[in-house]
Amino acid sequence: MESIQKTLDRLIPWLEQAHKHPQGVSGLPTSFKALDSLSSGWQRGELIVITAPRRMGKVAFVLSMLNNSMYGDGLGTVWFSTNLSTLYLTKMMLCNELKVEMHHLQSGKVDMEVLDEMCEKYKLAGVHFDDSPYLSIDDIDAKINEQFEIHPIDMVIIDNVNQLNYAESNQLKLADKFYQLKTLARKYEIPIIGLLETENRQKDMSSYSSDWLSLSDYEALSKSVDVRIQLYRPEYYKITEFSDKSSTLGIAELLFSSFIGCGTVRFKYNSTYFTFEEIIKDAEAK
Repeated sequence: MESIQKTLDRLIPWLEQAHKHPQGVSGLPTSFKALDSLSSGWQRGELIVITAPRRMGKVAFVLSMLNNSMYGDGLGTVWFSTNLSTLYLTKMMLCNELKVEMHHLQSGKVDMEVLDEMCEKYKLAGVHFDDSPYLSIDDIDAKINEQFEIHPIDMVIIDNVNQLNYAESNQLKLADKFYQLKTLARKYEIPIIGLLETENRQKDMSSYSSDWLSLSDYEALSKSVDVRIQLYRPEYYKITEFSDKSSTLGIAELLFSSFIGCGTVRFKYNSTYFTFEEIIKDAEAK
């Protein structure tokens, strides 16, 4: 239990930060201006879930966000990855930043001086990976607590939420995972970003939520998660035009939804370099 006086003591500095920030950001900057306008940044103590089918670009989106903010804001980030190894994630980050293909990077066909300079900058960044293939939420809690004693943590990323507690005989339902992760976000007063893999049957955004998630999972997502982000690439489904007849080639849409509002942001997506680049225009906020 906490008195309102103590809550205000924590809240006022964040509001003062938002007052001074050009986009009114009171949380951690997302590194994308239109998304910051919708979210006011990733808020402390909130659970953010990014949903999309496999290979839609969830990891690439988060990598782009990290690379964009790594030098300017120096976020202390812990990334739990049950799917991809620490080595592979690091190679993806280098491809993202250097704009080189993975094959060229792995075969050494890069400017080594530029690569060395980039690696020196990365060594100063506060990014830590944990690629344990089997993780429980209790494991994550213990590791965050341990890391807090060594290095400040501003944000936690979990890829993917589906795999948490996978090795346990009594697996948690998705709703229970959301509630426990939300509890961790509040406990450590940091944003937790979870990547959630969904089914790939959906081809029309008009019925997105009900087709990509079961009814029970969608209800859990709606009730337990503070910010819901859905990634959609029409090109993934061989859809060549948007409703306004513009080309879908290399375009991704991010559908943002929270308790305070919703909106859509479009990005240029490059699967070769694992990059998301914001298309500079105002978000279509509602």
